Amino acid sequence: MNICGLIITGYQIVFLILAALTLLFGLCAALVPNVLKSALFLGLTLFFVGGMFAMLNAPFLAVVQVMVYVGAVTTLIVLAILVSNRVMKVGLVDALTNPFLAGAGAGVLFLFLTVVVANSLWVKEATNVGPAGFTTDNIAAALLQTHVFPFELVSVILLGALVAAVVLAKEDKEDTDD
Repeated sequence: MNICGLIITGYQIVFLILAALTLLFGLCAALVPNVLKSALFLGLTLFFVGGMFAMLNAPFLAVVQVMVYVGAVTTLIVLAILVSNRVMKVGLVDALTNPFLAGAGAGVLFLFLTVVVANSLWVKEATNVGPAGFTTDNIAAALLQTHVFPFELVSVILLGALVAAVVLAKEDKEDTDD
């Protein structure tokens, strides 16, 4: 497809659609006042980021993005929202000024990161596009053979933290009933 003298491929169109959906759901996650809906929009945002990883020929990152961030982190956030019984009351002044302060802070952080990344050595010397010897097979072999014990230890610790959080939340609810 030729648009304004630029040759646009189907691959680029799909990537732009994924990027637009990522930005749209990211904005929804940030601007929706309902915390549960915001967490669900965050899950969709992270899912489309995984789709962009897949489009960039990084299948391992795509699978990890979907499994870890969409599956585990979003589920953990939704669980934390559902088991917590605290409701924040925000005054009118805070409700009006916080988005502007957050936007200003995000803008300053964006400019800082743009300058840092643009002046970094790895961006200036990047000439080869694609994985640099890190294939899914190499990463899987490292995780499931060489580093299997630390990998499993971290998963058991995270599972224990999740169970402890549920127990603590359950005890708080029982104390309030008395």
